[in-house]
Amino acid sequence: MKKSVAALLLVLLLAAVAGTYAFQERRLLAQNPLDRELPFVSLSKAIADRNDNLYVIDNSKKTIHKMDKNGVLLFSLHSDTGKNGEQFRFNDMAVDDQDRLYTVRTLLDPYGLTVKSEQIVRFGANGTFDWVIFNQDYEEFKNKRYRIGSLKSPQIRQGDLYFYNDEVTRVTQYKLGAQEEKPQRVFSFDMPANKYLSDIAGTAPENIYYSARSGEIYKVGADAVSAKVYPLPGLDRTLRNFPESLKLDAQGRTVFIDYLSKAISRLDPKQPYIIEELVNTAKAEEKGVRLSYEKTSISLGPDGDVIIVDDAQLNRYYPDGKFAPTMDKMRYSGGYLAHRWLVWGTAAIGLLLLVYAAKLLYINVLGRRTSLVFKQIIVFVPAVAIAMITLSMVVYNNFVAKMEQETFRELSLLAANGQNLIDGDKLEALTSPIEYRGETFNEFRKKINAVFDSSEATVNNDNRGFYKAVYKVENGAIFRILEDDDAMHMFNPFPLTEENTQVIREGKVVTGGWIDDTGSWNYAIAPIRNTAGNIIGVFETSKNMESLLVHRRGVLQSIVVNIAFISGGLLIVLLLMTFIQLSSLRKLRSKVGDIAKGNWDTEVNIRTRDEISDLGESVNTMAARIRDYITKVEAFSHAYYRFVPQQFLRFLNKDSILDVELGDQVEQNMSTMICNIRGFYLMSKRLTPEENFNFVNSFLKRFGPYVRNHNGLVNKYLGAGFMALFPGSADDALRASVEMRREMELYNTHRASTGYRPVDIGVGLHKGPLRLGIIGEEQRLESNVISDNVNISTILERLTEPLGASILITDSVVRSLGDATAFQYRNLGLIQAGGMKEPLHLYDVYQGDPDTIRVQKDKTKARFEEAVTYYQYGRFYDAREAFLMVIKQNRQDKAAQMYFYLCDEYFRNGTTEDWNGTLSVS
Repeated sequence: MKKSVAALLLVLLLAAVAGTYAFQERRLLAQNPLDRELPFVSLSKAIADRNDNLYVIDNSKKTIHKMDKNGVLLFSLHSDTGKNGEQFRFNDMAVDDQDRLYTVRTLLDPYGLTVKSEQIVRFGANGTFDWVIFNQDYEEFKNKRYRIGSLKSPQIRQGDLYFYNDEVTRVTQYKLGAQEEKPQRVFSFDMPANKYLSDIAGTAPENIYYSARSGEIYKVGADAVSAKVYPLPGLDRTLRNFPESLKLDAQGRTVFIDYLSKAISRLDPKQPYIIEELVNTAKAEEKGVRLSYEKTSISLGPDGDVIIVDDAQLNRYYPDGKFAPTMDKMRYSGGYLAHRWLVWGTAAIGLLLLVYAAKLLYINVLGRRTSLVFKQIIVFVPAVAIAMITLSMVVYNNFVAKMEQETFRELSLLAANGQNLIDGDKLEALTSPIEYRGETFNEFRKKINAVFDSSEATVNNDNRGFYKAVYKVENGAIFRILEDDDAMHMFNPFPLTEENTQVIREGKVVTGGWIDDTGSWNYAIAPIRNTAGNIIGVFETSKNMESLLVHRRGVLQSIVVNIAFISGGLLIVLLLMTFIQLSSLRKLRSKVGDIAKGNWDTEVNIRTRDEISDLGESVNTMAARIRDYITKVEAFSHAYYRFVPQQFLRFLNKDSILDVELGDQVEQNMSTMICNIRGFYLMSKRLTPEENFNFVNSFLKRFGPYVRNHNGLVNKYLGAGFMALFPGSADDALRASVEMRREMELYNTHRASTGYRPVDIGVGLHKGPLRLGIIGEEQRLESNVISDNVNISTILERLTEPLGASILITDSVVRSLGDATAFQYRNLGLIQAGGMKEPLHLYDVYQGDPDTIRVQKDKTKARFEEAVTYYQYGRFYDAREAFLMVIKQNRQDKAAQMYFYLCDEYFRNGTTEDWNGTLSVS
């Protein structure tokens, strides 16, 4: 037996070692071990070194692969994820004669849009990290850049690294010598007026060329003065023939991509009127090469060949006019395949070891016996787990569908609003990239940012991750004008799709979604019209759904964890049940011993229907007689709890009412609730005394349980309501308040069906320190609470009606909430209530209000809170206009009306000297 147990432990140890190794290499387990090739997914750049090894940026800039000239993978560099979900991307690269790789690594926000920082990083010849050469940080709302940063064009010349920093109006060249530890500024030049850098090539003055965002190519002289070399007057090229992916060959000629002409062109600055098309559609197709010119970039190889990256394929064009075979994948090396098989084999061995461990346990340790507990587990636990999984997936799928629907609705509204943001006539007047960052361009960008940047400043940041773009329609073609991607320029041709064709043809909003390596996206596109009503553009707004997917994955993970815990609990329950069934005698002895020790509540519960069960019933009969006597005694004690709640005694550290003495008191930090029936005095005058009693008791019976259900206690009845205390979290008190407000709607429905008038309640909720104790005299005691916080709650309840709220809470409650996002409320600002020296910062909780009121307040929440902020800063005109917009949408909003009239008064006549940004309510 001991040998079998030792063997079992050894096998389990070996299985654990194999599992640990397989988990560490789990990335390889995600790959098919039979795959010998790795297809390209989304290429953005490729370069070659002196040995003709290729380096490619793949997987939407997430990965750099190095492969030899035969297409065999040598190593891969994978981008990381920042500590807050930020995304690293590789944007450019260069390689030196020692095969060390220099790359521009960009850190984007969690949605992959805004640049947070950028680095020049060096890796060794075998792909190991070396060091960060240069770092550039970007403030969030200053020098904002999208997708790409300011570091450009890393180049190696005579063993030295050169790169440029685009400082908007000025470009600075840095150099890192072979023996230097820090790059130095070596040259800089100013951009011409209203020109902005796109691409730059070359390292030495007089041999530096750059393309501007407006579509020109400039040469930089030794005097740092720029001279335009493309396009010159009379050349059969316009600014729409934008030079993309600008490179400089060994003879000083510029090579670039012309998306409009769908060609790779070469320009000799010495002969600027001759544009040579190295590769065009006809030449490529003649050689069996198909280029899409949608995600295309180029670089120049050591022998002067042009390396062409076109989405998921790589081509090489040689000086003799020939093309190398198209590459769309690379091959794994033998060592890599062996390593992957080792990982898969280790995982398989680990599973086999677990199976062998099960065999040892069943045959050698248990002796082929199957426990009753194990049988129950096999049948019961999977059945319950499957039921829970099915129910959870139904709820989860409904939740996902609802979130998708809400996202598309939001995107459709934002896209349709593009007609208001983009002046169609001004868009129609744009004709050339020369107008990049011109008056119209900047106006469009400013309006779009004003809408979306303000959305990004919301409390929960739910609107981050939006991608905006404006397109112009000309003669059935679509051109990019403005978008959140600094790698794109104006009048870049955009492919016609079924969706944007539908927008142009039918003039309606179209929604959809796609998934790629940059994430999961939902989008909406809408037409832009001129004053004549013609569609001359398209406005797109899309959203990165990665945050929602993360939330979904969290929900799924929570479901799995909960099912695991529940299954574990079921296992424990089954073990206990089996133990009870097999130990009736032991249980009877234990229970009788407990009764003998004075545990009169003990009950023997044996259902075996045998002599032991009969004996257990006799013991229960005896214990019941004793228990009945004790119950009568305890009933007297429980009767006192109806007048002095048991929770109150616990606060005073008293075991029973007999221990209470005059003067007992304690200080606690609690939430205080005051709930009263509005207009009760007038209503009571119409009722007889008996009807009044019946009504009040009916009301308290209906609403009191909500306090107890949320760990509270009703401390005092106020005739038309009650005061309640919540010693736990503020969430409990607020949930009770919301549920009471919802119950009021059902209560009024019941009253209406029986011919009674509806009633309404006001709830005031505040949290703070208070003293609980016993007051009175020796012959008459009473529990009571003494605190200014009770008075504050009373004042809040009184303010609910003039402020048009059903539940008012203070900022102390909001700060104490464990999950503030679980409630719907709005900020009312600082309220100066009558009888209070200091103003109160109040919030209107409308979550429990009728749907008509709740929806209106929720729609106007952002505008209302914005107006309150304007009011507090003394911007009465802006506040008045904002409150007016709220009132137009919700004419029943008393708080907005009160603010509106006060703003109008202050705007016309000015404020008093003691005005402090508060709203006085009596």
